[in-house]
Amino acid sequence: MLPRLTIQEVAVRAVDAPLDPPLRNSLNVIPRAPLVIAEVRTREGVTGNAYVFPYTPVALGATAALVRNIGAGLAGRPLAPTTLWSELHNGFRILGTEGLVQIALSCLDMAMWDALGRASGQPLCRLLGAEPRPLPIYASLRGWGAAMLAEEAGQAVAALGARTVKFKLGQARLEDDLDTVRAVRDAVGQPVDILVDYNQGLTRPEAERRGLALQDLDVRWLEEPLPVDDDAGLAALRGALRIPVQGGENWWGPKGMARALAAGAVDLCMPDAMKIGGVTGWLQAAAIAAAQRVPMSSHIFVEASAQLLPTTPTAHLLEHLDVAGPLLREPLQVRDGMALVPERPGLGLDWDAAALARWAADV
Repeated sequence: MLPRLTIQEVAVRAVDAPLDPPLRNSLNVIPRAPLVIAEVRTREGVTGNAYVFPYTPVALGATAALVRNIGAGLAGRPLAPTTLWSELHNGFRILGTEGLVQIALSCLDMAMWDALGRASGQPLCRLLGAEPRPLPIYASLRGWGAAMLAEEAGQAVAALGARTVKFKLGQARLEDDLDTVRAVRDAVGQPVDILVDYNQGLTRPEAERRGLALQDLDVRWLEEPLPVDDDAGLAALRGALRIPVQGGENWWGPKGMARALAAGAVDLCMPDAMKIGGVTGWLQAAAIAAAQRVPMSSHIFVEASAQLLPTTPTAHLLEHLDVAGPLLREPLQVRDGMALVPERPGLGLDWDAAALARWAADV
């Protein structure tokens, strides 16, 4: 039985910390980690917290304001994440629940579930009926180009024991992408699986051309080769390739996922806890994936993802790309290519107060 809690207030803080090294892809460079942290405080003295990553400092103030303003309307309400998820999504139906609105709702949802876990003294996955267990990771690399990625991939295999690595492609010439894959393969050896990500950057003909070439190099998934809303193009691409098409980090809510799967747009899926709707949205997404037997991986948010994948019937891989780790006293641990799900209650977030103060943003 879940503990009964009543929301007293929601506090919000923001940080803007450097990403070292920065995230690079064919479209841009992300040098910083602007995070919004929600603290859901209850009358019973339990505080749950969670963070979201709106990618750019330009969106930091607006995201924080949305979390703060929506949270103010929750004061005095029973802390019941599933009930409030439905109410809030219905309440924003006319405005729309994509973009920053969804990000804010997800932040509050995750913080509420964290409060329930803390009140019960259990990791979130156990509260949801699953046991914490080691999870296979894929090391998500941050570099760009053959030399940088080969070095980073070798380090990931040596330091993390990673058995799978993923990196960004999308250089102007196909041959440069193929050279990058070959360089990484030379660095990691044959037993390590290679995944590639185009960040929605290709046209339909170019996606097919590059996919056909990459599958001959034993690449194990082709992530977001086309814009996320091009379901027809992705479905046609799947029919032309042997390499599995991966997607999902940019689906907005379970409905976005259901639409893409109904269209046959992907072979594999990887929802993002922030965009899919927090813990409540993830559980709905996991049920959709289970019904269609689609393997489901995660996208960033390693702490929440490590609690959610054990509850996921078709759980596949956890993306190891840790944007909040430098701000935590105990970042998620990885050993021999497996993420070790902590036994700490809730999401297991334990912030480093000095780091938060150092990178505090005035919003």
